[in-house]
Amino acid sequence: MKKNLNYIAVFAAVLLVSCSSEKAPQTQAAATPEPLTEMPAEGHAGHMAAAGTQAQQTADPAELMTGDGLPKDLVCMVNNAYMGGKKQFPVPFEEKMYYGCCEMCVKTIKNEREVRYAKDPVTGQEIDKAEAFIALKPGSANGDVLYFASEENYKKYVQ
Repeated sequence: MKKNLNYIAVFAAVLLVSCSSEKAPQTQAAATPEPLTEMPAEGHAGHMAAAGTQAQQTADPAELMTGDGLPKDLVCMVNNAYMGGKKQFPVPFEEKMYYGCCEMCVKTIKNEREVRYAKDPVTGQEIDKAEAFIALKPGSANGDVLYFASEENYKKYVQ
């Protein structure tokens, strides 16, 4: 049993280190205004903490919204989080555009269908995140987002 726990601990450490040492492709890094070329030592936990802090600094979530919802390129579609105004890595897949916060997210988007889809909280309908109306989750202090089939569904949800 102890041996198994040791294996799990080593696997978790390797996973954390692999995420924190990923480098962004040069073409994507050049297109990104903020340096997203390296994950912080804390891995995704660090990203999420930074996103929450920056999202909290925006007092009125309506300021972030456009006619199409939150700008998709400011949302990590793997973590389902608004990333504090930082542009995310574009991930073209099957003629649609998704976004992720790091190279690990880029790979996840390309390899895992369930990451590219969400359920509309109003209808329960499965929707493609690349085509969704994205909004900050009401009451979320750390930038969590929800995906809706339409702006009308979002309005129903917040009423």
